[in-house]
Amino acid sequence: MFTSQCATCKDTVGHGPQCSVCKGNYHFNCAGISERGFSRLGSGRDSWICPACRDTNGSQLQDISPSPSASSTPLASQRLSSGLPIDRASSPRPVSPGQQSQDSILQDILAKVTSLEKRFIAFQTMESDVKQLKEDISDLKSSINTNIDGMSQRVSQIEDRLVPLEKVKSEMEELETVIRDLVESNSRNDQWVRRSNIQLNGIPYKNGENLISTVKRLAQLCDFPLNVDTDIDFVTRVALKNDVDNKSKTKPVILKLQSRYKKDDFLAALRKLKSIRASDLGFSGSESRVFANDHLSAKNKYLLQQAKMKAKEKNYLYCWVRNCTVMVRRNEKSPVIHITSDNDLKKIT
Repeated sequence: MFTSQCATCKDTVGHGPQCSVCKGNYHFNCAGISERGFSRLGSGRDSWICPACRDTNGSQLQDISPSPSASSTPLASQRLSSGLPIDRASSPRPVSPGQQSQDSILQDILAKVTSLEKRFIAFQTMESDVKQLKEDISDLKSSINTNIDGMSQRVSQIEDRLVPLEKVKSEMEELETVIRDLVESNSRNDQWVRRSNIQLNGIPYKNGENLISTVKRLAQLCDFPLNVDTDIDFVTRVALKNDVDNKSKTKPVILKLQSRYKKDDFLAALRKLKSIRASDLGFSGSESRVFANDHLSAKNKYLLQQAKMKAKEKNYLYCWVRNCTVMVRRNEKSPVIHITSDNDLKKIT
């Protein structure tokens, strides 16, 4: 490392080639050579010649041949010093046009050689750069091949892991199907055990109530032949479980009959009354309405609630329950839509 002035641009130069002739220091750009090219000259760096010195040496080569006038000068001086007359024959002969043509040709050749030398140095630099570029490309290719091999191995490992995952996925799908079937089966069974039940809403609660008497009074109001001793399995109040039931002020009453057909007939007779008040059942002072419906499972209650909301939104006129199945209908001329699942709710359009 040295600090000097560049012989070309006169700026400070700390690292660059030094001419072996004029000892001048140069920037790489000012010297017409790249740092990589100069470093690849090896031992030739000590004999490197700057462009200015190469041009100067080339011009000196043009003056190597002796001048005719110069060669005749010593002979003329000898004759003058000896007092001898100068012989015209010994006088400098004029340069012939052929000689001038040869000198001109030599100068042109020397200039072209100098130009070729400069180009050769540039080609040397380009050769070293191309060689380095080839090495870099070779290294990059090797690195890419290594990375590709590594990626191929990882892909193979991932594929090996995917095989058991695909099996697990298939098993999961089968389990989902089984669970869905079990849920649907459980829902059907849950509704099936309620097939003979009637749910009565709006019947006020009082201590020591006799629900059998209340049911008997309902049968009398709709003129239905009901034998409380043989037709009734049980009658009881149940706890509130969902939003539909929570709208009631009192717990609903569940009446279970021995026969499903008896239940269907009794429910149809109760619905014909259109309107039943609690006062009609002996609850004086209470004008709350009493409703009789199928005893729906939790799922069917949810479907009924959603069907009512969507039917109202889509301007359907009818939404009701028959034989424990939710049904909707846009108008008298429209087909009946049975709602048994969430997908059936999408049919209400």
